[in-house]
Amino acid sequence: MKISKTKIYEKIADIILEQIKSGEYAVGDKLPSIQALSKEYGVSVASVREAFNALRTIGVIEIKQGYGTFVTKQEPVFFNLEETSLTHRQVEELLELRAIVELATVKKAATHSTTDDLAEMEAALKMMERAVTDGTSGEAADLKFHLAIAKAAQNSMLFDLMNNISDVIQETMRETRKVYLFNKQKTLKRLYDEHLKIYHALTNKDAEAAEAYMSAHLEEVQQTILQNINKSPIQ
Repeated sequence: MKISKTKIYEKIADIILEQIKSGEYAVGDKLPSIQALSKEYGVSVASVREAFNALRTIGVIEIKQGYGTFVTKQEPVFFNLEETSLTHRQVEELLELRAIVELATVKKAATHSTTDDLAEMEAALKMMERAVTDGTSGEAADLKFHLAIAKAAQNSMLFDLMNNISDVIQETMRETRKVYLFNKQKTLKRLYDEHLKIYHALTNKDAEAAEAYMSAHLEEVQQTILQNINKSPIQ
């Protein structure tokens, strides 16, 4: 079966995920090699590898070097609190804290950010953009972007506060991005665009726009997280 070139790795990942969900590949089964799938779908080896990266990110396959790729779950599970260090209440409190802190921070960063601060944000955005096309979730770049904004506010206590909770922020970012990897309405490109709007407002020193775009982004993140805790809604 040949597939079109548009978002090739996503289409390959969707096909394999459907095969796993239907039982064509059961938990414990070994998937065909990257080379075999490349030939079957008429795409590059790199595209299949990126599809495997995406499937590994949502936890349905495991890649064992030298042995192959194996199915680990029939359905992806997002925000499985049993596998995290967080309780449901702690997730809610973290989202509330982020809204309080980051809205104030981004507004201040709009008027206090330096050229170096903006360069750090731009570097994080480039990393995030790569995640859109290579099948990875990009939560490290996401965190780097938000920490760069905190640093740009030129308030060491604000930055230290964000840094101190960075591990749990990254944990929720990772789970959020799993949803965006395999959701037809929510995509990593859309998530990237939300960050890009914040960056452009900061470069224009537009505090109101920066705050508005950050607010919209955090509301979207909150909605995504709370709708998907302990669920696997691939739509």
